[in-house]
Amino acid sequence: MKYVVFQLHDMHYATPVHHIQSIERMLPIRFEAGMEYFELGFADLRGTVIGIQDLRKKLGVIAKDYDEHTRLLVTSTGGYIVDAALDVLDVQDTDWVTVAGRRVWNREHTIVLEYLL
Repeated sequence: MKYVVFQLHDMHYATPVHHIQSIERMLPIRFEAGMEYFELGFADLRGTVIGIQDLRKKLGVIAKDYDEHTRLLVTSTGGYIVDAALDVLDVQDTDWVTVAGRRVWNREHTIVLEYLL
């Protein structure tokens, strides 16, 4: 199965590519008060309004400013801010192991956690 590998801080994550509609550069966000702490607001993606979530906040990763590597992983449920989209790779089901209840892949000495968006 193909996975999109993305980065948050010093950790790598992978989500099945069929969950991803597109990978975008950061868009202007209309920040909205009263939402969950990790929900930032809304953005206009080519005429479609999508909700924006910051995965760093959602997963408890230390905050950092957005930069030229920051990307939005867009799914049918909204856009998810990640530090970088690194690759699209074919990962065999046998490459994953379960550790502490999480699916983990050891990719060339880099630990990659499966994260379903």
